[in-house]
Amino acid sequence: MTLRLALLAAPLALLAACGPAEKTSAPSAAAPQAEQEAGKPADGPVAVKITPYVGGPLQVGAAGVGPITAATAFDQPTIAALFPKAQVKSAFIHVGEGPPGPIIVVEQDKVPLLEIGKGADGGISEIRLAAGDVRGPKGEGLLAKWEALGFTVDQCRAGEGRTINAVVCVRPEAPTVSYVFGVPGWTKGGVPDEKTLKAKAQLNEFIWRPAETAQVGAA
Repeated sequence: MTLRLALLAAPLALLAACGPAEKTSAPSAAAPQAEQEAGKPADGPVAVKITPYVGGPLQVGAAGVGPITAATAFDQPTIAALFPKAQVKSAFIHVGEGPPGPIIVVEQDKVPLLEIGKGADGGISEIRLAAGDVRGPKGEGLLAKWEALGFTVDQCRAGEGRTINAVVCVRPEAPTVSYVFGVPGWTKGGVPDEKTLKAKAQLNEFIWRPAETAQVGAA
């Protein structure tokens, strides 16, 4: 072997002894995805924090009344936990024909805040609010004038049952909330004309119903 061939063979022998070169692995695209998956919560119920009502304005909105939603059980201990400073009592009310129906009454600072009715499915069917510092979906308060709340006559219907001779109005954006207006001196049935509503009608009560049972004008 010549000197030149020996010099070339030496590096090749060295490479063969070291084995194949180790490849540098590129960052795996699956790694960030795996990290994201690890950060996701496991499948199952998600805990939602609910703040009990202790005082101040009680908000009535499309989704519910204060801490009460459509998912809240019709159950005295449950309601008592949501209104820890109130007196919460079970009672019965007779409306129309048939046996009396169960209700839960919530009273705080000697003010009857809520009357909660029970539905045929065992859940909450409606909540009536006719006293206290209650606020509607747009911040409306009880005793407000019909004219000031921006309703039109076609958003209102004549009351029936417990709201006979009253006018029940519903906003399109909050169909679960009924506004019950009293119209002093009105006993003709039906909805008064706009002039009479503007002159006499005032907000006497809110009624909230879950979306499944809410009906425009129902009361």
